[in-house]
Amino acid sequence: MPGYERAELSAELKVTPSPEADKSSREPSEAARRAAGESGLAREAGPESIMLAGGRREVLETVTKTVEAALDAGARTVEVRVEAEGDAPRFGNG
Repeated sequence: MPGYERAELSAELKVTPSPEADKSSREPSEAARRAAGESGLAREAGPESIMLAGGRREVLETVTKTVEAALDAGARTVEVRVEAEGDAPRFGNG
């Protein structure tokens, strides 16, 4: 496996419910939190945000599942911010 696929990543997801949804509805955030929690990568976050940390492949797969769960539950938008932790060896540098 190339070194850049083993690189540690962190991702922050912010879930925004549809404006048509009941203002008190947290269903999209809760669905996203459940999907992220199944991976074991989820970290403590705010009411509408989720933090993930782990290997590149695992984080990216979990981001996809989490976004899908939030959208299926009625989220209007899901903002994703992904950051590499340190420099990953790539292109023969490792």
